[in-house]
Amino acid sequence: MADHDGPLDPLTPWYRTRRGVSALAAAMVVCAAVVVLISWPSPPDTSCGTGAPGLQWAGSGADRECVGLTNERAFAADPRLKSITEKIAAENRRVRDQWDRPGKGKRRVDYVKVGLLTPMTESDTSALPIGEIRSSLEGAYIAQCRANGCPGLPRDEPLGIGGEAPPLIQLVIADEGRGEAHWKPAVDQLTALARGAHPLVAVTGMGISIEETRKAAVELSKHGIPSIGAVLTATDVNADRLFKVSPSNLDYARALRRYVDRSPLARSRGYLVFDSRNDNYVRTLRQAFDTTFPRSIGDNRTSFVGATGNEPAGTPQLFTTAVNNICQTKADMVLYAGRDRDLGPLITALAGRQCDEKKPLTLLTGATGAFQQAQDRRGLLTKSRISVLDVSSAHPSLWLKGQHAPRGFPAFHDSMKALGFRETVLVDGYAIMHHDAVLTAVWATRNVTAHTGDETPDINDVYHELTNLNHTTSVPAAGGQLSFDDASHGWPHNKPVPLIRIPDQGEEAPPPYRTP
Repeated sequence: MADHDGPLDPLTPWYRTRRGVSALAAAMVVCAAVVVLISWPSPPDTSCGTGAPGLQWAGSGADRECVGLTNERAFAADPRLKSITEKIAAENRRVRDQWDRPGKGKRRVDYVKVGLLTPMTESDTSALPIGEIRSSLEGAYIAQCRANGCPGLPRDEPLGIGGEAPPLIQLVIADEGRGEAHWKPAVDQLTALARGAHPLVAVTGMGISIEETRKAAVELSKHGIPSIGAVLTATDVNADRLFKVSPSNLDYARALRRYVDRSPLARSRGYLVFDSRNDNYVRTLRQAFDTTFPRSIGDNRTSFVGATGNEPAGTPQLFTTAVNNICQTKADMVLYAGRDRDLGPLITALAGRQCDEKKPLTLLTGATGAFQQAQDRRGLLTKSRISVLDVSSAHPSLWLKGQHAPRGFPAFHDSMKALGFRETVLVDGYAIMHHDAVLTAVWATRNVTAHTGDETPDINDVYHELTNLNHTTSVPAAGGQLSFDDASHGWPHNKPVPLIRIPDQGEEAPPPYRTP
């Protein structure tokens, strides 16, 4: 062994070696990560609605609402919706059971989902009162039951969509908040349902004609999901895959014009009273009146601030100037472009006019549900010699008498009674229109499955079928025999637009205008 002149070099400590330094650094990173995971706060729980996992808090302060989806577990923030939401949830569970637990000797029956996008609460400034929301849910449920063959309904469903023909339908309620302020989280949840087993094939309802509705329809279209509006009439609420079962505001104006031209009102002097807010419905109805009644209206117009909407725009329902100007111009025909909520106060203001009180005054408007506001003031209308002419998507009181009733109305009415609903469900027309929106989705879906033999249709096939619902496949809706094609831009052909006169003078109702 060789000798060394001095002491041996000491060994380098392991933690000073390159490998040791690397090991220490890695350990420190792991420790730091553990500390972060332990100390980092977990995401806040935004869930709301006991037992309803699809609901979540959205917004802040006064705008904070419990919104989202409900399917097999009912939730109603407003107790007036408790009964109908429980009926829908129970039917959704019955549908799932026919797939999961069909019973001994029975085959499994597949199902798909149809969304119902709607506000589920009201406020003093929301355009949809709770009564119309409830009617909407009831009409949608009647359509679901007719599609699924609910217990209590006749098995020989005349429309050919009953009797458990696959796929069955789960109706998923998507609450977008009062004023539709929280449409985005509701739509995000709906789009997620379009994937996987038992997919979402369409969304119905779609609220009312405001910008939030258009944005929701555009977002659904981006995901390939067709939507079907029940009471959308604004001509600028459009999207690639948005359909409507209602007439447009231009159709409303044309229907009124047709009636006026055939009546003593043909030579009347008109006056336009319109809501000045940035609201798609009132804006496009005003434009339709200007286009259709240019000589009658001319420069005769006064605006007011409506009581509905998400943003304050001034003191609402100030009609004094409008009434004084109507007197000054000696107008005998008032065209009203405003929301239902403001119609009653306008009638009250016109009844107090200080000019020629014995001269009859006719108020013209177009809306589903506006006739109920007028009906509530029949005594005042009669006393003040005011008549309201409302063209609408539905005329239930007339159709119950068998006058100009669409072919599909009696079957709808029979199902409504068999399910235990009273005639009051029909009052505002919203049950009929939401029934028709859901029925149209079912009609397209069942047509696809009949052609393909696949009980789970592709949403693209459902969309294309919606554009081909005409002639032999037109929709036998309660509100009319509806047709759609690729040239209709989502609007229905052949939709009746009945005229409602309040107070009723006992005269026979004219045949309705029909959409081209």
